[in-house]
Amino acid sequence: MSETQEQTPFPPNFSIKTVRLQIIPFDPTNATHCNFLVQLWDTEDFIKSCGKTSIDTPEKSSSFLQRRVLADYARNGYGMFLVLRVSEDNAKIPIGTVSLMKGAAPDLHHLAPDIGYAIVPEESGKGYATEAAKGLIEYARAELGVDAIFGFCASHNKRSCRVLEKIGLEDRGVKALSVFGGKESVVYALVGMSADLGVYGLYG
Repeated sequence: MSETQEQTPFPPNFSIKTVRLQIIPFDPTNATHCNFLVQLWDTEDFIKSCGKTSIDTPEKSSSFLQRRVLADYARNGYGMFLVLRVSEDNAKIPIGTVSLMKGAAPDLHHLAPDIGYAIVPEESGKGYATEAAKGLIEYARAELGVDAIFGFCASHNKRSCRVLEKIGLEDRGVKALSVFGGKESVVYALVGMSADLGVYGLYG
């Protein structure tokens, strides 16, 4: 068993399968995974939506995956995953990421994870973000008992808002979130979550 497998809750060859995609854990020892994360996070679309990161080499990518992503897997059973498009000849092509993220004390964090996604520009507009997010949410609810999920996006990011609505989250309005330094965001929540989102630690 590899070091990566020993530090994650996932069995070897674990994947979440949807109609067109496979969703797999990141492996910091896999050069393809590390190179793709650098490529994705350097796209204009990602930088415009999420900002520029310091992950600009495969070595930094590997370190980030080892230090942060594997820790999320071990702590929560979920985190950021690699999205693969399965071609007609069964080739598996990296096209993006999908994530459920929840911070840990003592840092500011909310008590339910939030869903996130990023797809390379050449594959956007094909419904892959929606498909991947639905797949991860269905897995988390069925296998991990997750019953509360947030979605956050800027009010001007209509494309992201549409994805959150398509995956079954409902608009709860614009909120100033202390976990984001008081920055305002449109807040989406899974249907059935409390009307008082403060019970999930959203505001402090």
